[in-house]
Amino acid sequence: MNIFIGKLFIEGEIKLLTGLHIGGSKETAEIGGLDNPVIKTIEGIPYIPGSSLKGKIRCLLERKHGTKNEEEKKGEPCRCGKCYICLLFGSHSTDNKTISRLIIRDSFLDKEDFNNNFSKYFEENIEYTEEKTENIIDRITGTAKHPRTMERVPAGAKFKFSTSIAFYENDNIEELVTTLIEGMRMLEDDYLGGSGTRGYGHIKFENLSFYVKNSKKYSEDNKKEKIETTKILEDIEIKSLIKKIEENLKVNIK
Repeated sequence: MNIFIGKLFIEGEIKLLTGLHIGGSKETAEIGGLDNPVIKTIEGIPYIPGSSLKGKIRCLLERKHGTKNEEEKKGEPCRCGKCYICLLFGSHSTDNKTISRLIIRDSFLDKEDFNNNFSKYFEENIEYTEEKTENIIDRITGTAKHPRTMERVPAGAKFKFSTSIAFYENDNIEELVTTLIEGMRMLEDDYLGGSGTRGYGHIKFENLSFYVKNSKKYSEDNKKEKIETTKILEDIEIKSLIKKIEENLKVNIK
């Protein structure tokens, strides 16, 4: 039985360095309307689904470290249930089940920051997205054809990021935390959402705070303790961070 010992929480911001497009549903077809709208809340505010972040980070980690899949399962997420990627994200196998330790919440737009920085571009109502028209270039004539209009969140927008890792007795905390931070760093050098090879989806994690809550806290004051802050991912000293996590958990760790 896996005995729960506590959690690490990471909270901060995702800043868009280029426009972001994560596709949403197009309920109606309108003349002159957008071909590819972005996903939005019921209030019409764009957000970043946790599933998009979690899936892309896992994909990048598996491209680097590989998977333990059988030959016929190439191209699918790892199914071994034993590697640190499976232990962190969960195994894609009914035969090798494991606890998924990682939660990535939906990241919602920081509307106050957006209003402060973008309101000068609007006379009345603020719009949270921009439209970008794209074309295919005819290789023979060099002319543009088949135009389409993409909706995206503009560069400079910020989203509120939140994730957590649950730890269990005998977990290798250093490997689990290092794996997540490594994946976040890889995402910064890749892209999030669609059309990344055409410049979309370049992001940066900023103003990160790290908190720990051991299992006893849930039956006591239920408060998490801040152990670290950092402006950017490059500044994280992982060895020092791991030591602070282990000291605050004060339980049986591997």
